[in-house]
Amino acid sequence: MRSFGKKLGIVFNDGPSWSKTRRVVLKYLKSFGYNSKFMESYIAEECRALVKLRTGDAGQPILVNSMFNISIVNILWRLVAGKRYDLEDRKLKTLCDLIMRLFRAVDMSGGILNFMPFVRHILPGLSGYTELTSIHKALHDFLRETIQEHQQNIDVNNPRDVIDAFLIEKIECKDQFFTDEELQVVCLDLLEAGMETVSNTAVFMLLHIVCNYDVQRKLHHEIDDIIGPLRPPALSDRTSMVYTEAVLLESLRISSVAAMGIPHMALDDARLGDYIIPKGTFILLAMFDLHNSPHWTDPDVFRPERFITKDGNLIQDDSLMPFGIGRRRCIGEGLARSELFMFLTHILQKFYLKIPDGETVPSLEPNDGLSLSAKPFKIVFESRNNM
Repeated sequence: MRSFGKKLGIVFNDGPSWSKTRRVVLKYLKSFGYNSKFMESYIAEECRALVKLRTGDAGQPILVNSMFNISIVNILWRLVAGKRYDLEDRKLKTLCDLIMRLFRAVDMSGGILNFMPFVRHILPGLSGYTELTSIHKALHDFLRETIQEHQQNIDVNNPRDVIDAFLIEKIECKDQFFTDEELQVVCLDLLEAGMETVSNTAVFMLLHIVCNYDVQRKLHHEIDDIIGPLRPPALSDRTSMVYTEAVLLESLRISSVAAMGIPHMALDDARLGDYIIPKGTFILLAMFDLHNSPHWTDPDVFRPERFITKDGNLIQDDSLMPFGIGRRRCIGEGLARSELFMFLTHILQKFYLKIPDGETVPSLEPNDGLSLSAKPFKIVFESRNNM
């Protein structure tokens, strides 16, 4: 439905088409600064803009559930479409809201529409079909408009971003592999997956920090000790900030926003314990259950120390796999980890996070959907008076 009835893009694609698309997208992302110093400068710019926004409303209760959306889109969209949006841009706010609605409309199994597709003809509204159709139309309209803008002023000798590179490849490619539809779905994959999961993880991270005073105190201490009050945080600080890194790992574990990963398919008959999994079976990995299993002793407790040895070193636990494993591991993992570190350190360098006076402790129970999200809650960002 989201890819014109075809297997296109990166996320919901497989076989030779997936391999080729993924390879080309990664090549172009890297050529325009992905996982480079350019990438860090883009992240830092968005962190500064977000801190400036929160400085303007410091001391006031702020609904934080969509706070990171535009910042995260901007980081990726600079590479993909060569464009940055203002954090208060109404058009992009609407677009981000649509993506959030889309991720709430179904779960990773596809819900009732996947199991009984005929229901869309009988109950289009109740089954969610109308909602999904309207959201996808709006998203594709935005992407089509963005691609058309590139087509109108493209310079084949000087590509500016991933969209330009794709369009030039399409012009020069003889096998017609790179169609307009393929480019649109690639952009949709990057826009949706790149924004929603990282944004939700960042929100959960703030939720657990504001609910755990000791965690926040230790973060402030490490940030003050390693970075200080004046110098902006940098990715090079990560190796020295074991507790901060442990907070990020614990946030990825306890939130498990990609609760079921993405669908995989058995290429051959396989045995798993007493079960036979027939060839062609779709398989979902229960990552939320894995990250909340008895392996973690007290999985419902936010305890970053579980990732730190007695000697003060970071533990990389093989049972933590928020980005998946194997060939289908998320291509945005490096970017996501960098974004979470930079947002966390920039915000806590400047602010104390507090629950608004008179309000109860926010719920830690997630909303279900294609990915998990936090229930609406507010935070007061109180200046640390060191700016």
